[in-house]
Amino acid sequence: MRGKINWTWKKITGTILGVLGIGTLVSCYGMVEDDDLSVYGTVTNSDGGKIKGIEVTLKNSSGNGTEKTTTSDYGKYEFSYLSEGSYTLTFKDVDGSENGSYKEKTEEATLSYNDIEPNKELNVTLENAD
Repeated sequence: MRGKINWTWKKITGTILGVLGIGTLVSCYGMVEDDDLSVYGTVTNSDGGKIKGIEVTLKNSSGNGTEKTTTSDYGKYEFSYLSEGSYTLTFKDVDGSENGSYKEKTEEATLSYNDIEPNKELNVTLENAD
């Protein structure tokens, strides 16, 4: 009888510790949820200089969602709260020659919850339009 109680107690303790262990991992690292993905990066010129004022357009593969942003003074952009799927990003110089003139460029990004790093860093180099 004593052996059966010890065995039951070990099972209960093991289950509780297992649940607490998973809870601790989730609370420390979080879980990726719907609309919790992002794509971000830096836009540079061929010399490595950061380009501000580049319009970045994000379209999902189904074509029913479009977002736009403009690169910061440090050439950075970011799209957050995205769902899993494929996206097309278009980088377009819309300020004329203010920061130089650059050719438009299109890139693809796929976001997946199954990736080790589900958020994508997509750095882009634009060519001079001259």
